[in-house]
Amino acid sequence: MNIITVKYEDDFFPRTFNGRDYSYFTEQNVSVGDIVIAPTKYGEKIAKVTRVNIQEKEIENIRPFMRKITKKLNKDRYINFNEILEEVA
Repeated sequence: MNIITVKYEDDFFPRTFNGRDYSYFTEQNVSVGDIVIAPTKYGEKIAKVTRVNIQEKEIENIRPFMRKITKKLNKDRYINFNEILEEVA
């Protein structure tokens, strides 16, 4: 399982991704810049992948709280047309 970080989409400026990084597990094949659906305690949020292949030692303290990303969006359709279209393997 891969460990990645994401930035959530800004609530006031759609299709922009600011703020701090949040760590997640994923089995999806993702690269930096990909758009994913990230589960949060407040529901799902659209997020952009900012780092991949994070080392286990970086998440030791937060590991029990981390969630898993299972959905990757079609980046071009989302950024250009605001369509939430899930990519299939």
